[in-house]
Amino acid sequence: MRHIIRLILILFTLTIGTPLAMASDYMDMDICMGKQIVARILCKTPDEVNYVSRVKNNIYLFSVFYASKEARFFVGVYKDVVRVQGKDFQTVTRTIPYHFDTTAKCGVIDYAVSDCPTTERIVCCSEKTIEEKLDEKFWDRPIPELLEEDMRNAMQSNATEQKKDAADQ
Repeated sequence: MRHIIRLILILFTLTIGTPLAMASDYMDMDICMGKQIVARILCKTPDEVNYVSRVKNNIYLFSVFYASKEARFFVGVYKDVVRVQGKDFQTVTRTIPYHFDTTAKCGVIDYAVSDCPTTERIVCCSEKTIEEKLDEKFWDRPIPELLEEDMRNAMQSNATEQKKDAADQ
């Protein structure tokens, strides 16, 4: 019973603790950031952290082998912060700011732990939609190729209009 009350209090703290923060719209990015940040806090590799489940809209549960037993951590991803709360280790509580790059749909976290040798920036991106991939593929082409395609389309359109005008007369 005591564990259930503690769990409810943790969830209440995570959800109500940041009333003005909005949830992220990219669940795959949130899970990636959660995995990476829990690994960074505990000085482990992201492969050692397991995603367990989504608790609520923007709150996720992760497990990792820590301090000679399995430990669970709640991670809440909001508009501009990531909150980490240890389920078993209440002392492991962090609120870490992050930046969301809207054009690339990536969350960027600059966070380092003094005891951990890993200090590089954490970058997690949401998977792009088919439309975004096609748009990116279009703009990755050289400019002369784009201009040539535009000219070809314009000439085709012009030829079609001339045929239509000739048929109308």
